[in-house]
Amino acid sequence: MRPKLALTNAALSAVALLAGCGSGAGTTDTSEQPATSSVDMHGAPEVQNPLDTKAFQQKPCATLKPAQLRGLKMGDTKGESDDSTGGPSCTWTDRFAGPSDSTVQVTYMVNGAGLKHVYQQKDVFEYFRELSQIEGYPAVAGSSLAPQTPTPEEAGSCDVNVGVKNDLVVLTQITLGDDSPYQGDPCGRARDVATEVVKTLKAGT
Repeated sequence: MRPKLALTNAALSAVALLAGCGSGAGTTDTSEQPATSSVDMHGAPEVQNPLDTKAFQQKPCATLKPAQLRGLKMGDTKGESDDSTGGPSCTWTDRFAGPSDSTVQVTYMVNGAGLKHVYQQKDVFEYFRELSQIEGYPAVAGSSLAPQTPTPEEAGSCDVNVGVKNDLVVLTQITLGDDSPYQGDPCGRARDVATEVVKTLKAGT
């Protein structure tokens, strides 16, 4: 199942790189956020309370704690960190969701331009869905899929982008195993994981 996830991540990262590199340094100082009058958000909502993600960019696998993994029915699976095209990431093999392996990947998209660029590319993506806020932060499900699988439900995978700063998205990607109990609702599963991710960021530890 890993190749499918990699392709999705590469597709979104490649689009993000077209907009140039953004800063990954986290801050809670809202004065550093661009003013609405000077930056075109392309319809994306502004992040009202930006989160400091710097520590988690250095140790992305610390984003989901053991208790959270157990709560997500992922057991004690260990994450593997990587510096992907989009930015620092961690991937967990979710062997506890069904007989076949599923994967969960969280990426700090420091090489992108925030949620505004996801909105800018919404007509390019095969799917784009605005979601209700996750723990008070704007979120969308959106990315590119193979033409033969134009929806997350058909692909068994979903990308959820959460704007934690105006210039930084935390991307949660789910690829479900064939027998996963979450088949049919990959975006629901991705949202559940993204919710735990934002809880960690808000706690700061």
